[in-house]
Amino acid sequence: MKMNIGSIESGNLIVKVVASNRTSMTLATNKKFQGKVTHPRHDSFGTIGEHGIAMIIEISEGDSTHLILFDTAGYMQTVIHNLIQFKIKLKEIEKVIISHGHLDHFGALIPIIPELKRGSEIYLSPICLAKGYYARTESGDEISPEDFGSSFKKLKKEGKIQFYRRRSPINRNIVYDRTNKNDIKIIETTIPEKLYEGVITSGEIEIFDQSELPKGLYLGTSKIEYEKHTYREEIALYINIKDKGLVVITGCSHSGIINIIKHGQKLTGIDKIYALIGGFHKEMESSENIEKVVSIIEDLNPEITCGMHCTGFEFNRIMHRHPSHAMGVIGTEFHL
Repeated sequence: MKMNIGSIESGNLIVKVVASNRTSMTLATNKKFQGKVTHPRHDSFGTIGEHGIAMIIEISEGDSTHLILFDTAGYMQTVIHNLIQFKIKLKEIEKVIISHGHLDHFGALIPIIPELKRGSEIYLSPICLAKGYYARTESGDEISPEDFGSSFKKLKKEGKIQFYRRRSPINRNIVYDRTNKNDIKIIETTIPEKLYEGVITSGEIEIFDQSELPKGLYLGTSKIEYEKHTYREEIALYINIKDKGLVVITGCSHSGIINIIKHGQKLTGIDKIYALIGGFHKEMESSENIEKVVSIIEDLNPEITCGMHCTGFEFNRIMHRHPSHAMGVIGTEFHL
């Protein structure tokens, strides 16, 4: 499936980090980016961090401005506090994107809903609302899905299952109750959606390289019915800047940052990658695996690569050798 994404003019996109794991008032803005990446100063005073991520995406279109909230960070409602600090009004947000069904990405969604303007839209995968179970094998060993049903108790007794727990999905009843009361539209989707000219969601991300997926992780629809977890719920955002290429926005990249890039290239027909911004989920990866990913990104040669939240110190250490590398903290802005 290929979509006509369209484009937006250079200079008409601002991405602002409004919640992440780290806040700083002393991170110097690197002049190499010529104003395309700016770090906060006094305006970040009073902001707070938590394990999660949220970004405000501002798109200028003629005399109009559109605001998208990409993820809502965790349960501490950090994003609400920080939006107030940055004088960004929830009533001005037109669309909310939930990248996947983990608490550190949807935690503040329910308290945010009544504050959104009427008629706004929330995009997420139906899997984010589905109950189920997670299981991870010891040391990432693979187990056939059939084994879960035939000998699950035995697997646990033998210590082959590292952990097993219920998923904590977004509460469907509460979300729909609040959205209905506040005239907000929920869009449960598994396909790419065009939000504005030049802006689309990924839909389900195609897996080009299985090695990017988490090892030994399984998703259960019941206590005995499991399948390999490939994060079919994950949504990324692609924005095409005219004559510059794709801006790729991610929440955690559980399905693999390179898979997400390749999916965007195939979906849009645009090979040039302008910027990579978000969580890349490399903090538990070996240096060898990270080196492979960094090498691929270097070959793509984006102008900006900013891995935050779950990306990890090792990825940023290795990525630092490429001129696109940028640090991202609460209040960091990307002018693209």
